[in-house]
Amino acid sequence: MDRFRRTDPLIGLTLGFLALGPVGCDPVLNVDGAFFPSWMLCMILGVGLTFAFYPLFVRMGIESHIGPPVLIYPSLALLLTLTIWLIFFRS
Repeated sequence: MDRFRRTDPLIGLTLGFLALGPVGCDPVLNVDGAFFPSWMLCMILGVGLTFAFYPLFVRMGIESHIGPPVLIYPSLALLLTLTIWLIFFRS
């Protein structure tokens, strides 16, 4: 009986995410005949730009001063992803 009580919040959370899943997939882009959610394209571009910023930070000599990489680079990827989203899809 104890086993089911621990999973009840997890089941509710999972069902909630499944119910909201189709809402987050708009707008849809047609890329060579395949339809992709635009957030996926923005995320790929944001992560790619984050990888491009790393050598720039090293070359400028600020990479060792910007803080813990485990916090900085995911935050930078999120910032770039949301900025790309706002630039192209804010309508």
